[in-house]
Amino acid sequence: MNATGTAAWVGAVSGLVGLLWNVYTKVTAGPKLAVTALAGMVMIPSPPHNPRMLQITVHNIGTAPTTIINLTFQTYASWWMKFRNRASISAVLDHYRGPDMPYKIEVGGRWVAVMEQEGEFDEWLRSGNLWCEVVHSFSKRPTRAKIRDFSHREVDVQKSK
Repeated sequence: MNATGTAAWVGAVSGLVGLLWNVYTKVTAGPKLAVTALAGMVMIPSPPHNPRMLQITVHNIGTAPTTIINLTFQTYASWWMKFRNRASISAVLDHYRGPDMPYKIEVGGRWVAVMEQEGEFDEWLRSGNLWCEVVHSFSKRPTRAKIRDFSHREVDVQKSK
């Protein structure tokens, strides 16, 4: 193979790699949310009735700003129902402490909400199958995170000494 053929192959391969890179950046560009939901948290100093709290944190780790539109809680009877997005119980977050929705979240931004756990929410949490779903602009499906419960992780101070 002569120099002209080698140069043609190098040009063809680099053109193909450039095309694939452009497709990759186009597909992965845009907002991407990281959601964490921690239940059973305790406030210090504690309010008079010592409630358990749920803290939801949403980070925008993508490349574009987005707007958080809604936040819901879901339980699913099986993994197949979760895959098909057929919730057995569905609830909307209404009373919470934090910025109001809709909320514009910039790239690298964070949205934090805290709600008091009470009533049916504790029953759903004990089922071990409670999910938090964040709906935002530009999303075809909500961003989902399983709620982790810390209420049963009581630490005995005497054992740690």
